[in-house]
Amino acid sequence: MTDNDQNQNDEDFDYGCECAMTLLNEPTEDCLNDLIDELDEDGMISTEVVYGLLATILMSINEEEHEGDEH
Repeated sequence: MTDNDQNQNDEDFDYGCECAMTLLNEPTEDCLNDLIDELDEDGMISTEVVYGLLATILMSINEEEHEGDEH
C-alpha cells in the first residue's frame, strides 16, 4: 500500500467519523436520508467510511453505557 492509498483511507475513515457525529448530534430521519444521499453519490461507499461510521457509533454507545454506570 502506498502512502497515497493510506492517506485516502485515513481521509475516508475521518469522513465516516464526521458523518456519524452529524447523525448522532441530529438523529432524525431527514439527517439520515441526507447522509445516505451524500455517501451514495458515487454509487459506492468505501470500506473505510463504513469503519469510521461504525467506530464512532460504537464509541458513543460505550460512552453512554459508562455514564449510566456512574449514576
